[in-house]
Amino acid sequence: MKNSELIKLWALPDNSRVTSKQLSFRLPVHVAAKISALCDLFPNKTRTEIIGDLLTSALEGVEYSFPSIKGEPFGMNDEDGDALYIDVGKGRDFRNAANKYYIELEKELGNEKPEPLYDAQLLCTVHDLKK
Repeated sequence: MKNSELIKLWALPDNSRVTSKQLSFRLPVHVAAKISALCDLFPNKTRTEIIGDLLTSALEGVEYSFPSIKGEPFGMNDEDGDALYIDVGKGRDFRNAANKYYIELEKELGNEKPEPLYDAQLLCTVHDLKK
């Protein structure tokens, strides 16, 4: 999600689920002030919704910034015929850890057989590799 999409999102109702346990942390003063300003601008959104959306946007940016590392061959890309490889970099490690914690959190919410957050291998082409 791009940061510019957040403003559009905040105009819509929120139907997302939250964890069963509250997370508590302290923020730098300037960050807390900016979050309070967003709460003033979007009074139909809770502080939790705004912080959750901001974190979602930031986490997507971090996830997409992980460099790809070429692992085992996977097949061919149907669109352009490039060889596909399993990505064995930090992106894969992030997805595996996120799946682990997601399943734990879903079970805490009473979901006995949760599906993983990410269900597919992370793939890359030689063009995706950072030089």
